[in-house]
Amino acid sequence: MRPFSALVGVSALLLTAACGSSDPTGNGKPSSPSGNGGDQPHENQVNQAGAFPAATEGYQRFETTTVKNVAPGSDVTYCQYVMAPADHDMDIIDVRGYQSELGHHAVAFSFHATADTMIGDSFKCMGTEFSSGDGTEDSSSSDSGLANMGSFLGAAGNQSGSKLPDGVAFRLKAGDGIMLNVHYLNTTTKPLDGRSAVDVKFADADPDRLIASLFVNLNVGFELPSNAKAESSVQCVAGDDVSIIMMGNHMHEFGTGATTEVIAADGTNVMLHDDPTWTYEMQFNPDYTRWTAEEPFVLHTGDTIRTTCRWNNTKPEMMKFPREMCLGTGFALTKGGSTQVPACAAGTWLSKFL
Repeated sequence: MRPFSALVGVSALLLTAACGSSDPTGNGKPSSPSGNGGDQPHENQVNQAGAFPAATEGYQRFETTTVKNVAPGSDVTYCQYVMAPADHDMDIIDVRGYQSELGHHAVAFSFHATADTMIGDSFKCMGTEFSSGDGTEDSSSSDSGLANMGSFLGAAGNQSGSKLPDGVAFRLKAGDGIMLNVHYLNTTTKPLDGRSAVDVKFADADPDRLIASLFVNLNVGFELPSNAKAESSVQCVAGDDVSIIMMGNHMHEFGTGATTEVIAADGTNVMLHDDPTWTYEMQFNPDYTRWTAEEPFVLHTGDTIRTTCRWNNTKPEMMKFPREMCLGTGFALTKGGSTQVPACAAGTWLSKFL
């Protein structure tokens, strides 16, 4: 299994850009909101019996194996190998997708094939997103998924608000395939099936196209007292220059506001992104501050990046990561043909990330 920093990072990124909404045409027949907080569906969900719309022309569809009878109150995460390793570099310039009403995210990663890798294999991976960390979750199948996991390739549902700028893409390297990570959370009172479809728009690798990857500043050290408001910050000093093109924040349904800022080495304070009022839907449809690829915001070596989150926990139980979240999250440009950028996790700078 990968070290702590990588495991935490994987859990985080699944919930950030991962949680986009559906095709902007709105043809996914979204469910109507049925309650508060975690009971509300989001726009990329279709009803349990609903059919997914056809893939948009120019996109290749990958539909996962249905997870049958997810029990009430359960949350499960599955990985599935959906595309065999490519024989040449490919650029991914857009990702869209749909999930049934249990869906919380669907994310594409590259994977490094082994002799045991079988396209179509579906298995539980990384325990459960909202697990307590008490060791009760099944990790027997998660190790292989984590060990083979490569780079972040996009999340189902990129809209105009979260789509990468023109001339920027994710890159699938020759020899790597695609694995989908899908998460289902059943907040209803009856067993339901989990279904996902992810549509990927490929292009030939272009040496003039800039490559992006997920950039995060992750807080795992907070605790939210029951029936109380809370605030927590995480920061670290950048150990590398990072060229950021999009920056936002991520929390779950109990968030009330968040900021991500940079304190430069000379003491200058720059607000990267401010969400003064957090809404339920923003966990699926993040708002971003954007810079052009030609003039990105450069987080310089020695600068401090800080993310502050505020919550109102209306539940009788205490909450902590990962049931709630606190991240500054966005996208940054890679260097030298790499598919990775640095990240900050729990106050520690990581020079290489997914």
